[in-house]
Amino acid sequence: MPREVIAKLTEKRLIADATFLIVFDAPRIAESARPGQFAMVGFPSPSSDPFLRRPLAIAGAEWGRIEFIVRVVGWGTALLANLNDGDEIPILGPLGNGFPEPKKEPILVAGGIGIAPLFFAARRWKNVSLLYGEKTGSSVCDLPMQDGYKITVSTDDGSYGEHGLVTELLAERLDKASHDVYCCGPTAMIRAAANICAAKKAECYVSLEERMACGIGVCQGCVVPTKDGYKRVCKDGPVFRADEIEWEATDD
Repeated sequence: MPREVIAKLTEKRLIADATFLIVFDAPRIAESARPGQFAMVGFPSPSSDPFLRRPLAIAGAEWGRIEFIVRVVGWGTALLANLNDGDEIPILGPLGNGFPEPKKEPILVAGGIGIAPLFFAARRWKNVSLLYGEKTGSSVCDLPMQDGYKITVSTDDGSYGEHGLVTELLAERLDKASHDVYCCGPTAMIRAAANICAAKKAECYVSLEERMACGIGVCQGCVVPTKDGYKRVCKDGPVFRADEIEWEATDD
């Protein structure tokens, strides 16, 4: 059940170019948050507020705290990145449907800021392989490692980790008999991963990113085409089975 809370910032850390890990004390949200869910995050000062809150995937939830990964791409994310310890903001969450628990060994495929919900999943599940792609090495997030999952990083320009697309790593490693696949990132990357899974007849779940106004399914502003008609990313997702989506009708 989603909760509206006023949450206090307890930690902020630069983890890549223009990218921050921000942590809030929010036990009422943390206690029920699951990988794949998100929150609608507000701003501290009414005089400088953007009109709409920002939807952010939950990157972690433990010990009464929730984590987000914020990459500065505009006004709203810049305001969040400039928060200081002790600042308080309104947060509504957890929202949406999270990832189903894996039945087989999970492969997580993250592109860019899509690392957030999959980093959460990697710390919750067992025997995880996390494949993480960025355009260049300076964008690779410096995230705390722990036992229980293996991470392989690729960059489009080869400046860090493997040289190439993260979906190429997926195609090399995927075995339909052994793996369930979970994806989040740019639409083109998710679509390519979905096609690879379809060809190998592997189960695939995708977390979609769309612009959202309300986050609770009222405004109908975040719909995506599926085989059963248009569905709301915020309410019906953000996690969908990959074979539900009409990929030919989605935008890159």
